Amino acid sequence: MKLLVCVITPKKLDQIKKTLWEAGVRGVTISEGSGYGYQKVQVESVKGADYKVQYQPRIRLEIALPDDELERVVELLLDTVRTGRIGDGKFFILPLEDVIRVRTGERGENAL
Repeated sequence: MKLLVCVITPKKLDQIKKTLWEAGVRGVTISEGSGYGYQKVQVESVKGADYKVQYQPRIRLEIALPDDELERVVELLLDTVRTGRIGDGKFFILPLEDVIRVRTGERGENAL
C-alpha cells in the first residue's frame, strides 16, 4: 500500500474530486495550507498598490491506495492538475505500512 500526498492549487480541487470519484477512489483527506516553491515571493498589484505574497494558498490531499492502483490514479491526477507552469504542485508517494478501519477493526487493504 502507498500513501499519495498531493499538494496542489485550490482552483484544481473540484476537478480533482471529480477525477477521484470517477476513478473509484472513495477515501481522501483534504487540508488547506500555504507554502512556496520555485515561485518564492510574488509581487501582486491591487488597486495600484504592490504588495508581496510570500506564501501561496495550497490544498493537501492524502490518499491511501493499494499498490496496483497507484500508477493509474497518479496519472489521472497529473493529467487533471498539470498546466506546465510553476506552482502546479507536487506529489509525494510514501510507503504505507498498515491501515486500520476504526469502525470495524479491519486492517490492511481491506480497510481502504
